[in-house]
Parts: sequence; C-alpha cells; structure tokens
Amino acid sequence: AFSWPKDCKRQSAHVSLLGGRQASHICLRAMGAKQSADGAQNAGGDGGAGQAGPMYGSQTRAPSNKVELVVSVLGGVPGATAYHSSVVVNGEEFFFSDAGISAASNLASHKNPQMPNNQPQIFDMGLSHYSGSQLKATLERYFLPGTYDLLRKNCNSFSDCALFYLLHKRMDSKYRALEKLGASAQGLVTAASGGEYKPNPKAEGFDVENVCKEIDPEKVWATPGQATGGAAATSVEAMRAARLARLGGSGGGGGASSAPPGSATPAGSASGQTAADAL
Repeated sequence: AFSWPKDCKRQSAHVSLLGGRQASHICLRAMGAKQSADGAQNAGGDGGAGQAGPMYGSQTRAPSNKVELVVSVLGGVPGATAYHSSVVVNGEEFFFSDAGISAASNLASHKNPQMPNNQPQIFDMGLSHYSGSQLKATLERYFLPGTYDLLRKNCNSFSDCALFYLLHKRMDSKYRALEKLGASAQGLVTAASGGEYKPNPKAEGFDVENVCKEIDPEKVWATPGQATGGAAATSVEAMRAARLARLGGSGGGGGASSAPPGSATPAGSASGQTAADAL
C-alpha cells in the first residue's frame, strides 16, 4: 500500500474537501518546495554563500584519472641502460612502437619472452584531468605508425610527452640515457647493436621539446593585437576613433551613411542614432 510522506499528509489534511486529485497536486507542490529549500540550505551551508560546482570541462574540478609510469630494463650498451616504458591511465596501458600508439591491459608491452623474470617498475605519478582516450587522441598525430626510431623517437619519447600532457611532469632523464648517448655517438650504438640499428628517415626532425610545447593544455596562444587601418590600436578609445574615421570615409562598403547633416535618418536605423552610438 502506498504511504504518503509526513509533509504530504499534513498538506492533504487541509485540503481533504478539495478531492483526491487536487490534494495530491498540492502535496507534490509541497514536496517540491521542501526539496528546493533543502537544496538551497545544502548549497549555502550554515547561512553562508554556497560555492557553485565546477562546470563540465572546467579545470577547477578535481582530477580523477590515475596515472602511472611503468619502466622495465631491455638491455643496453656500455655506459647506458636501455629501458622500455609505457604510461597507464586508469589501468589501461598506452605505449609507442612501430605500430604507432597502442593500448593494452595487464602491462602487455612489458612481457618480454627473452627476459621472463624481469619485473617492471610501477611509479604512481598522480591524478590527471585528462583520460587515456584524450591522451591517445592528442598524441597520435605525433606518433604515427612507421615513425618509430630506436634512438630518436621511441617508447620513452612517447612516455615523456604523455606525462607532460597528463600531469605537466617529465620523465626522469636516466631512462633516456641511451637516446642521449645515441645523439652524441650514434656510431657506438650502431656498433653495439651489431649493425641492426638503422636510422628511420620518418623520424627525422622529431623533437620531444617541440611536441611538449604544442600539446601543452595550459599554453596561452600569442596573438597579435587588433589592427585597424593598418596600425595597431593601443587602446579602446583609439580603436573606436579609428572605426569612426573609417565609417565617416567614402567607400565604406555598407558602413554609415554619407548623407549630409540634417538629412533624413536612413530607413531601418534608430531615430537620432549616430555612428558613435552604434559602436
């Protein structure tokens, strides 16, 4: 059996003569008013002004995407250890290889049959505003399939950029020691690999620092000031004056009317309104 809430019973008692349908309508209005009052009280606290919750997409909201860096040893050359790395967002692993950016579960990219006992290190890097799908969508145009290079554009390059995009953090430079050695002594790395390493021409010109600058979510675009009449306007007043001068000139192309003073106001414009008023 349906039971009316207390507030509804109290309201219904006063309107029993109005009939069941009207009583229920009043009861529902009473419930709505009470919920509105409760909501206002919860938002405002003890009489104070409530703080509005963050809007969707606003960076004022608390970050909720867990980010981890995973690193495992691959081998190396004298003076530099080679590492494989990937970034995990909410349990989903993202890494870069010759196939481009891939996603996997259970740290699949770190399972090396040649080193079955090698355990990857997992570092908790923090919480991000951005999800794994946003990370992949942002970086995939910089890490296309077929552009992998063992020294110049590898998994560590991707992890470094990914951490910067997600958290504004950079990967520890010790995990990129082989890349740095290769940049200064590529012949040594080529010899140590038995001649197997060959530079990938599709990785030519790749630069981690340039990528980080382009993907920075907090970057501020440097845009030139508003130009009017071929000169930069230094203030609002200067811009307004330049617009007035342009409207008053001939060949305005649909600008203010060039009719002499005292003539009738053009149709469709407010009576007595000047060009200055319209600005």
